[in-house]
Amino acid sequence: MRMKNTPLSRHSQKVLALLSKSATPLTAYDLLDRMRASGVKAPPTVYRALDALIERGLVHRIESLGAFVACHRCEEDHAAAAQFAVCRSCGTAVEILDRRLTALIQKIGKTMKFHIEREMLEVLGLCARCGGKARA
Repeated sequence: MRMKNTPLSRHSQKVLALLSKSATPLTAYDLLDRMRASGVKAPPTVYRALDALIERGLVHRIESLGAFVACHRCEEDHAAAAQFAVCRSCGTAVEILDRRLTALIQKIGKTMKFHIEREMLEVLGLCARCGGKARA
C-alpha cells in the first residue's frame, strides 16, 4: 500500500490535472487521448495513475458512467463514501457534500447487519441548466 504523503508520479499528476479541469467526468480512454501528446500510449499507464489517485482519495469513479472525476472535498474520512448528482443530459457530475447521507447509509447497514466497505450513491436526473431546457 502506498503512503498518502509520497509524491504523485508524473502520470498521476497529469491525470489529476486533466480531471480537475474537466467540466464532465472522463473515461480512461478520454484521458489517454488527452495524454498521447505527452507520450502516453498505453491504457495501463492511465489505469495505474487512476488507481493511485483513487487510493489517495483524490479521484472518484462514477460507476454508472465508467468515468472518473477529481474529488472536490479531499478529506481523509470520506474515502469510503462517494455521492454524486449526475446529469443525464450534459453529463456533469456534482459531488454531494452532505454527511447526513453517509450517516443514514451507515445506519441502514447496521440495521441490516451489513458491513459497508464502500459507498457509491449516484442520483441521475437533470441539472438546473438542462432541467430548464427540458421545461421550456
